[in-house]
This record gives sequence, structure tokens and C-alpha cells, in this order.
Amino acid sequence: MISTSLDVEAVHDAVLPQPKNNSALRTWAPALVAVGAAIAVNSVLMGGIMSQTKVPGLTQEHLAEREQEHALMDQVRALEISDPTWKPTSRRMSDKSGDLLEYTRRRHRLLTNYLHEDVSDQFSAFGKILISVIYFAFWVFLMFPNWFLPIGRPGIALGGGMMMVVVRYVLQITNNGPFFDAEKVIIMEPLMLLFGLMLTTIYLEKMERGGLFDKLRDSLDDPINWKRSAKIMIMSTIGSAAVMNDSVVLIFSGVVVDLCVRHKVANSLPYLLSLATTANIGSAAYNDWKSSKYLNCVSGISYDTITWFEFATNMIVPVTVATIINFAMMLAYYRQELFPGSAGIGEDLGIMFMGRKTPEMLAQERSYYASRASVGHMVEASGWSIWSVVQSVVVICFLIFFAGGYDVCVVSITAGCVLMVAASYKRQHYDPRPQADVRYDDNGEPIPPKKLYDLDGNEITPEDEELITESETTLTEVDYGLLMLFIGQFLLIGSFDDTGVPQGFFAATMGKCAAREVMTTGGCVYWFVVIITILSNVASNVPVCQMLAATFPFATPYQWMQVSFSATIAGNLTMLGSAANMIVAFQAAKVGDRTFTSERHAPFGIPSTLGCLFIGTWLLSVFAVSPDCSVRKDTC
Repeated sequence: MISTSLDVEAVHDAVLPQPKNNSALRTWAPALVAVGAAIAVNSVLMGGIMSQTKVPGLTQEHLAEREQEHALMDQVRALEISDPTWKPTSRRMSDKSGDLLEYTRRRHRLLTNYLHEDVSDQFSAFGKILISVIYFAFWVFLMFPNWFLPIGRPGIALGGGMMMVVVRYVLQITNNGPFFDAEKVIIMEPLMLLFGLMLTTIYLEKMERGGLFDKLRDSLDDPINWKRSAKIMIMSTIGSAAVMNDSVVLIFSGVVVDLCVRHKVANSLPYLLSLATTANIGSAAYNDWKSSKYLNCVSGISYDTITWFEFATNMIVPVTVATIINFAMMLAYYRQELFPGSAGIGEDLGIMFMGRKTPEMLAQERSYYASRASVGHMVEASGWSIWSVVQSVVVICFLIFFAGGYDVCVVSITAGCVLMVAASYKRQHYDPRPQADVRYDDNGEPIPPKKLYDLDGNEITPEDEELITESETTLTEVDYGLLMLFIGQFLLIGSFDDTGVPQGFFAATMGKCAAREVMTTGGCVYWFVVIITILSNVASNVPVCQMLAATFPFATPYQWMQVSFSATIAGNLTMLGSAANMIVAFQAAKVGDRTFTSERHAPFGIPSTLGCLFIGTWLLSVFAVSPDCSVRKDTC
């Protein structure tokens, strides 16, 4: 019979090797090789990045199509002049301009106030330079907050946003820039969605010990490191493809950190990266304007209709292969942490596919099961209480309404409110009352509470102690700093995009490939996705999609597929490339884990992103079912 009184701490400390300090060259070598390979591939395919001798010129068909697009845009401008209120209305369209009006109205209805409007011509050169300098300064501060004063990312972002509002006002009154509508650039939906998800997550975690949240955590647990990482990746990919990446990382960040603490992991970064990177990749397979960070918006801003099935058919192959690439690179880059005691990649493969285990892995398994037995997990009945059932019903309804196309902001906040009411009812009627402060005499006997009497000598019956409210307990755990971070980022990014610098960077770097007719053909497509990736990390992916929608309103469905895939995969390049990365970093930091930083993210994020980007782009160009032409314009 195995004794449960093992010295679990000693066993566990004995099997965990001390992590070695890798040199800067070893850490950054994969990233440097990936960047060099990306530059070399694009140079070969285009005949030089600067000269672009292999880029084909525009044909007569291309020029005729461009004239047709200019004529359609003239119709839009004429409609705006004749009827300035035509965009948000739902009046019946005339047969004369119905086709074009239906497209633009549908697009505006989905983008609402977040439609990109070019005001760059209203800036002076001084105004553009000043705004750009301020933006890039705060971009560096946000990327490396530990290099400067200990303010934290929320304070840095909010301070930068407030500075941008003041500077833009000064530029306006000095005739160096246009009016800055700060309220317009703050996109409210993701803020409300994030609040609702945080509220729901907190109550799933705090409502009951051993409830749904703990059962979910146990389903991802495994004594073997690489299997635990694989489970996290599979869950993150499927969850992001089915729902959205932000909700997945918000729910599971705490789970992953808790698993790392449970196993006394010396380096939690591989597991946090497993969650964040696969969540971003998986979200590329999800097409919904009201979710997935307002990124996969092709169904709303494409001139031609793109159905959900068409989008999923295009994305299934590149997303699947990108997930496999990211998984393989994770296991290879962090093999020392995920395969303790392994002598090389060959042994790693034997461990994965032949079930072999190193002595260190066997010791980890023994320690794991001994620790579970010591705390009663082996004999503990895994039943479902009524509160676990309530949580499950709320989560199932949440997913049904989410998948049914209902507003995700309303769905998430409603789910959180329902759980809040259920938790408060449980605490009031089912949970034991908090014990009063009982004092004891010298003999150890409890001292009875003092009796109080009124002026007439009647005993005053003490009133029942009021319970602490939800506003004083659970609601205080909502990470309002994260909301402040995104508000500040919206102000910074919105002001920077007004200058037209991102558009100028796109036109200057694309060169001959900047023409819509050739930007996704031949070697141009790989350079195109690289520029989209860079802009998505510098100016954020949402404004980049809006900028492209305004610059190329008649882009083909295939071109929007490439934009959607590259802008989503770009979230893995740097820490600021995706809101999911920021959420993981914040949720981990809340429980004291600060390993997920920009400096540690980039050495893996850069090669993983570029590998997934180039191979996924090639697969999308081969297996895409969407045409690189317009059915509505009759150019196919």
C-alpha cells in the first residue's frame, strides 16, 4: 500500500531541474533567422524589395476595372452630397442606385461610428510629426513598461490618451490639425464585452469550491508537462474558433497559472504562450464582426457577399496547419521545460509517439499522484451540486446565444448578472453565516455576548448582522485597469491613424504592389501580408482593416481572406499585437506571475508568426475557394 505521507515537497523539488540561463544569441537566434528568411523570400519573389522587377504591371483589363470602381465611388459621393442622412437610414432603395447603396449602407450599419474617414490632409507637417512622435513614444512605453517608471500599462496608456486629447486640441486651435472626436475613437463594444466576460469569469470561479471552474481546470491537468501544454493548446484553438479568443484567454488565464502553481513550474511562460498564441490562431477561423476583436469583418466590409460557410472553408486548411506549426515550434523551443530529462529531439519524439518517459517524468507522475492522494483527491466524490448545474446551464445558454448571432456584449453581461444573482442568493440562503467574534475566558470557556438594555430595563435583542454585498466583494475583483488600458490605447491609436501615416507607410513600402489589382498576386501577396502584420502591431489591426476598407472599398473576397488571416495571425508577433496577449499578461500578473512580458514573448512570437504567416498565406492562395474577382461587378 502506498503511503500518502510522502515528502511531496522534497520529491517535487528533486525532479525539477534548475532552468539554465540561455545566451542572448540562443534566445534570439530563431527570431533573427525568421526575419532574415522572410526578407530573403520576398526579395526573391519580387525581384528585390525596393526595385520589385518581377511585379507585373497593370493590364488594360485592370485599368478598365479601376475606371469602373472610380465611377461607383463617384456615385457614393453624389449620394452623400444630395442626401447627407442616407447612410444610417433604412428607407427603401431606388432601383437606379440600389445595388451600390445596399452595399455601402450594409457596411456602414456594421461599422457604425467606427468607419474610417481620411482627415490626414487637414494636418500640417508639424502636426503629423508631433502626433507620430507621441504615439511611438507611448508605444515603446507600453511595450517595455519595466524599463521606465513603475507606472504600469493602464496608467501609461491612459496618460498617453489624455496627452493625445490635449495635444490634438492645441493643434486644432493653432490650425495644425483637425478636430479630434475622442468619443468616436473609443470603441465601446469591446469594452462592454470585456467587462461582461470578466464578470462571468469571476463568478464561475468564485461561486463554489469544486464547481464548474475547478472541474474545467482538472480536465486540463496532467502530470506530464508536454501533455499539459498540448491540452491547453487544443482547448484554446477549438474555443477561439467556436467562440472568440478574448473570452477564451480571459477564462483560462487563471486556470493555466493555477496549474503552474500546482505543479511548482519554474517557468510558466510556455504554458501562457500556449494559451495566447493558439487563441489568436484559432480566432482566424471565426467570422463575426461583433466578436473576434472586430477583426474578421469580411462579411460586413466586402463588396461581394461572403457567407460564414465560405469563410470557414477558406480558413480551415491554413488555420489547421498554422496551429500544427505553432505547436511544433512550442515543443521545440521550450523542450527543456516540456521534456525534462530528454537528451534530444529524437527522444522527444519517442516520448510523444511511443509513450516513453524519462526518470524525471516518472518522478513527476509519482509526486503528482502522491500529492492528490494526500489532500483527498483520490477518494473525493466528484459530484455535481445544484450550483454547478446552474453554472453549466448559464454557460450553455451563453454559448447558444453567442453562436446564434446575438449581441455578444449583451449576452456576456447578462450571463454575468445572472451568475451574480445566483451567487448572492446562494450566499444568503445556503452558505453558513459568518461566525461572530467569540472570546474565551482563562478556562477556555466562551464568554457570552454582553446583553444590552434600554432605559426601561428591557433587553435589546441584537439585530442580525448584515451580509457583505456583492459590490463589496466579488465586483471589486473586476480588472478595471484592463478597461483603462484599452481606453487609452483607443485614444492613442485613433489619433495616430488620423495623421495618415499608416496609409503613407503602406503605400511607400508596398511600392508597385500597392495597386489593388496586383497586391495579392504572385510574390506581392507575401509582401502584402508582411506589411499588414507590421501595421497591425504598430497601429492595431482594427484600424488597419478600417483603413484598407476605405482605401480599397471594392477589394475581392480573396483579398479580404488574406487580410483577415494575416491581421489575425499578426497578433502573435508582439505583446501589443493582440488584446488576448494583454489579457493573459494582466490575468497572470494579478496572481503574481509576471513572466509573460514583451521581452520573453518576442523571441518565440516572431518566428512562430512568420512561419505560420508565410505557410498559411501559401496554403490560402492554393486552397482558397473565394474568387479573386467581383461577382457583383461582373468581373469574374
